[in-house]
Amino acid sequence: MANWYIYNGVGDPFSPNSYRVSGVKPACVNGSCKICAIYLNETGMVPSTIDDNVLVYMVNALASQTSQPGGGAKRFVYVKNC
Repeated sequence: MANWYIYNGVGDPFSPNSYRVSGVKPACVNGSCKICAIYLNETGMVPSTIDDNVLVYMVNALASQTSQPGGGAKRFVYVKNC
């Protein structure tokens, strides 16, 4: 089962320990400089790992300031304003 994980805003955004599971889909979608949430195929309170493809989406989201992946695909990384 996949879940949304919310970034805690203070840790390394590329570290699984910086995220906590959310019971709801985040309201943030696009922003300018901070990861808001990631969607992972995980079930724990803290994700055990972040897949390489999601790490690429995270980098692209920060560079483009839009949720990723782009196009008509399901978004797995959301960003927000600082």
